Amino acid sequence: MAGAENHGWRGKAREGGARERLLDAIVKTAGEHGYADFTVERAVKRAGVSSDTFYRFFESREQGLLAAHESYLNRLSLEVVAACEAGDEWPAKVRRGLGAMIASLVEASAPARVFAIEAAAASFAAAERQFAAMEEFAAMLRLGRRLYPEAASLPEVTERALIGGVASIVFRHLLAESADDLRALQPELVELVLIPYVGEHEARRFARA
Repeated sequence: MAGAENHGWRGKAREGGARERLLDAIVKTAGEHGYADFTVERAVKRAGVSSDTFYRFFESREQGLLAAHESYLNRLSLEVVAACEAGDEWPAKVRRGLGAMIASLVEASAPARVFAIEAAAASFAAAERQFAAMEEFAAMLRLGRRLYPEAASLPEVTERALIGGVASIVFRHLLAESADDLRALQPELVELVLIPYVGEHEARRFARA
């Protein structure tokens, strides 16, 4: 009985490993060839699995791309959250979180361009997931309203507008294949996001700390 249970556990572990390899291969393949030119054949070759394995996990090419998009956004979110936990004061957490996001996009700018821009343009489901991710980041910012009473009366759409503005700037650099320039812009972006909560002077101080 114990042997059968161990065999089942190993089988599930292998299945999970194959799926993770596939997701990683989809992200990298889409990054190389673009969302529109992504093919299952290229992805399974990179992952070292068969097409049958791909379709065991994903019903279609589109489902595989959506799963990879979800995986990519989840990783990005986890990196941002982990970076935020390292800061002492809330403005420092915002600076670290935005810095982690920019670092991730710069280090993998090709997949970032595919999953931040091309996927949302090609798939309604991908666009919905991206909007949900932006809402998650906006929710992180709303904590500032509780910490800084003067920010409590900010318009309801403030956080969405701030995240949307940052996303617009980031997307423009990804499209222009100039993601490296985002590092130089980081202090300005941090200052922009913090001003409504802590004021211009403090925002600039934290942005350049």
